[in-house]
Amino acid sequence: MMQKAEILPLKAEQLAEVAQIAACSFPDPWSLTVFEAAFAQADTQMWAAMMDDMLVGYLVLQRLGEEQSVDDIAVLPAYRRQSIAEQLLQTAHAAFSDSNFILEVREHNEAAIALYQKLGYEQVGFRKRYYTNPAEGAVLMTRQGVPVEKTSNVAAL
Repeated sequence: MMQKAEILPLKAEQLAEVAQIAACSFPDPWSLTVFEAAFAQADTQMWAAMMDDMLVGYLVLQRLGEEQSVDDIAVLPAYRRQSIAEQLLQTAHAAFSDSNFILEVREHNEAAIALYQKLGYEQVGFRKRYYTNPAEGAVLMTRQGVPVEKTSNVAAL
């Protein structure tokens, strides 16, 4: 079922909530300190998914050269399977439509892999034993950007 979340730039005062969502989403979550460091980086964008004034998900996106790296994304367990992660990613894709996107995902995270494939990501590699707790490989995925058409204001003669 598609729930419409409001996707907004993340605020510094929301970082503790983000760390709590990460803690209930991953076996090896980022700490509050890591989120604070990411928030302070000029090349990092962070978005919040809000429903009824409640933070229910987040996305951390970092510019790496000409690419955008999906560094972290999570949704509260009670709000999963409602297209919130999809809305977060679509917001990032729209904001950086001409950029390629890259990410790593645990090899056994079938729900995430299916979402990424639905949004146009393709597997381009694999890293053995990339993750710990538990030890697991990482599927490397990328999504090609859509070049923005350059329009000319010069009239044809």
